[in-house]
Order: sequence, then C-alpha cells, then structure tokens
Amino acid sequence: MKIKKLLSILLAAVLAVMSMSATVSAVDPYTTYNYDAWFNAIPSQAGYEVVATYDSVTMHLEQLSDPNSEFFISEDEPATMSDMKDFFLSPNNEFYIVDTGNNRIIKTDLEFNLLACYKNFPGSYTKHTIVDEEGNETVVDADELRAPYGIFVDEDDVMYIADRDNQRIVKCVEETKTSARILSEYYRPETELYDSVSFYCTKVLVDAAKNVYVICPAVNKGAIMFSDSGSFVGYYGANRVEVTAEVIRNKIWRKIASEEQLASLVKTTPVEYANFDIDDEGFIWTVTEVANASTDAVKKMNPAGYNILERTADNNKFGDQISVTYNGTTYATRLTDISVSEEHFVNILDYTSGRIFQYDERCNQLLIFGFDQEEQRGGFYNPNAIESHGDNIYVLDGRNCDITVFGLTEFGRYVHEAIALHNRGLYEEAYEIWQEVLKRDGGYYMALVGTAKALYNQNDYEGAMKYAKLAFTDTDYDKAFEANRQESLRKNFTLYVVIILLVAVAWITINILKKKKKIPQKLIATGVSIVAAKGKTLIQNIVENAKKGGKGK
Repeated sequence: MKIKKLLSILLAAVLAVMSMSATVSAVDPYTTYNYDAWFNAIPSQAGYEVVATYDSVTMHLEQLSDPNSEFFISEDEPATMSDMKDFFLSPNNEFYIVDTGNNRIIKTDLEFNLLACYKNFPGSYTKHTIVDEEGNETVVDADELRAPYGIFVDEDDVMYIADRDNQRIVKCVEETKTSARILSEYYRPETELYDSVSFYCTKVLVDAAKNVYVICPAVNKGAIMFSDSGSFVGYYGANRVEVTAEVIRNKIWRKIASEEQLASLVKTTPVEYANFDIDDEGFIWTVTEVANASTDAVKKMNPAGYNILERTADNNKFGDQISVTYNGTTYATRLTDISVSEEHFVNILDYTSGRIFQYDERCNQLLIFGFDQEEQRGGFYNPNAIESHGDNIYVLDGRNCDITVFGLTEFGRYVHEAIALHNRGLYEEAYEIWQEVLKRDGGYYMALVGTAKALYNQNDYEGAMKYAKLAFTDTDYDKAFEANRQESLRKNFTLYVVIILLVAVAWITINILKKKKKIPQKLIATGVSIVAAKGKTLIQNIVENAKKGGKGK
C-alpha cells in the first residue's frame, strides 16, 4: 500500500510538472528578429513580452445584464464583446473600446475595470438621410449606434465616435453609466468638393483647435476636415501617387494618346489612409494599409498638411522588408494602426503578421514584437488597433475579442535608454548602455552605430572605424578614417619630415657622387631598383589604405 501511495504521489508530481511546462510553453517568448544593415532578418532579443490579456470575463461585462448592477442595460444585453474595431486611451488614462458587433462603447480604467457602457445616445438633433454605395437612400433617426468603427476622446472626456453605418460622426458626453448625450453630429459634406455619395466614416481624430479629421475608405483625397461647428473645411494631407512603371508609362502615353485611348487608361489615384494618431506636439501621424504601398506609408504632418517626417535610414519602407510565403500564400505588410507614445516612440501595427514595429522619432527601427495566431497560441487573428502608455503596449484583437498587454523587457529598456541619449547627441553617455545591448544582441544595428559615434567622440578613431564597418555606415566610417589619418599625420609629423629630409639629402649626395664618378654604375642600378621596389610597395599600401576610407569598404 505504501508503495502504491508513493507511486501515486510521484505520478501526481509528474503530471503537475507536465502541466506547468505546458502552461509555460504557451506563454514562451515568441520568435523575435530585427534587421541588419542589408535589411536581412536576423534573430534578436525580445524587447517586449506579454504580461496580461483582458477579455469580456476579466472586464466583468456580465454586470450589463444584472438588474442589481449600476451598469445594467437590459437582461438581454450581451456579456461578451463582438468584432471590436478600435479603442482609445484618453488623456485621463481611461480606455474607450469600440464594441462594434454590439453597437456600444465600453469604458474602463487602465486595469480594464468596467467604468461605463454607452448603449443609448439620446439627443440626435434631426432625422437625416444616408446613401449607400448603390445610391439607395434611407432616412434614420438614430439614438443608437450602428456599427461604430472608431473613437477619439479629448481632455474633457468628450467622445467623437465614427458611427459608420449611420454615416455620421457623433460628438457626445457621458449622461449616465449606460448612455451618452449627443452634443452635435457631423454628416456628409454638402459640397461639390466631396464627390462620394456615401459617408462611411471609420476613424476620427481631433486636434487642439477642435478641428475634426475623418477617414472614409471611399475618399482618397486625404482626411475629411471639419471645424468645431461642423463646417466642412476641406481635405487634409492626401497621399502621393505610388510611382510605378505603369504610372510613368501612362503619364507619357497621355501626352500623345487620343481621347478614346485616354478613356481606356486606368486612372492613377493616391491611396487612402488606414488610421492616424496625434502626438503631444500636435503633429498627426498617418499609416496607409495597402500592402504594396511604400510611398507615404507612414507620414508625420504639420498643421498645414505637409509631411515633415525625418528619415535617417536609407530605407524608406516600414514594417517587414520582404514578403513571407506560408502554406502557399504570400503575406506582405499591411499597416493598420499607429500609436505615438509620450516618449515619442512610434508603434505601428501590422495586420498581416500581428507584429508591432517600433521606431524612434527619427524612424530608426528599434524593436519588432508580437505574433499571429498561426505562429503561437494566444496570438492575434484580427489585430485592429494599438495604444501605448508608459512602458506598456496594448493591442486589440477584433476576432479574439480581447486586449493583449506587452511589457518592456530588460533588453527593451536598455534600447530605450540608449536611443534617448543617442538622439540628444549624448553619444558618450549612451556608450555603456549600448554595450549592454550588444552583450544581449551582438548584431543590433543601432547599438553598432551608437558605439561607433561614441568612440569617435572619445577620439578612438580605430575603434569607431571597427564598429562603423560592422554597421556598414559609410559616412561614419569615412569620418573616422579621415580623423584617424589626420591624427596619424599629427603624431608622426616630425618623423615624416626627417624621412623626407634624409631622402632629399641622400638623393642630392648620390647625384653629386655620380657626377664625380665616385659611385660604380652597378651600385647605382642596384640602389635604384631597391628604392623602386620599396616605393612601389609603399604606393600600393597608400592606395589600399585610401580604399578603406571609401564606399568600397
């Protein structure tokens, strides 16, 4: 009996260990990578890791159908979320989740404790007519949302909701825990400048002057811009046309083609935005979702609508550098949302892979993290939106109906600290931190660049050349090479002058002795040949050293 009891205990222990192992493996760090100087994907340390996931259960949405709850709406109110399209972190650090499938807005705190659920929207001023894509008209008097797609909340907790199927932007404030009173509505602009029959708005944003910016997928002239009063202002920051061989061919052909031939040409139009965000300085950042668009894929626009994005890298492409083929299907980057943090880190969400690509404000790529559903359990099916707060990144999945929280790892923290100093020009102060980064990832591109700059500032030009060569940064290498050459000349100036004087004296002496025929002709020939050989070797060395300072390194 004792043996059986002992075996039972051992078996239970083994099963417990196996269970623990299975649990750990489900949350093991996902495969992470970064890009080298040649834009090849190489393994890297994880900059972020999953720290929590929140869904309908953890938010306690069952309170919505509980008559004893302050959040009670009705006994039939769904306790689960459905097809979530967007969420927004307000200036007061409260989340507003667009529960599209249930036509409601859920409000929570940072720990996703339920604060309100706005289901009713009284105060709609007038009935209005909506027109679908086929031109059919319908009159609506909406005190409820119909397929809301986007939301923005200002510092006064005024909500702006992109009420897609009602074809309006709703401006409202909380009235009760379950309803929001409509202050005003923004409809389809009644102007010839707006040539779309519908107003299927999907995203909305408001600046400090209370101008309202709206994205409609049917409009490719930029964001639709309204004043606070609801007047149509115009279009804001249209994308440029993607320059392709077909575009160039059509442009040339239009100059010589007949009217009939021109009518058959495909019109070239810019691509519409997928999403946008506004940073604490008032600049609006936009992303374009189309997979093959590299022109204006990400923009940083000033109030006039001009792109002022600073690029320090040679590459002008965001997201994955190459397409990936999996099970016979090719996947390419589709940028679906963007979030600019308080520290000005730019986080871009890729709908295709479920990955987040993080850049600094100069668009140097820093970290890549996240994963899709096929790669690992707990990944994303429909990553629709991204937000950031402090060291955390939040990703909303519309199909899983949950929100995943990523926390900064030690490696990620070192990268953030180093790049913050680096971008302020404090290269020497960033040196030790970059060394910590390189201990964990010896091929991390920005650490190689940062180390090269730090060593250059410390007058260690050979060391700077070494790291610049590893990073393949021609400018930094050439700068260090030139400084090293000047330093070498300065240190050995006296020696070089003495050598030149000795050679000159020797040459003069030889010529004098030669004229007096005091040096045998054979000895002269031997000496000349030796000098010529040495000189040839010296010249070759000089040429090789010069080549090292150019782009052929």
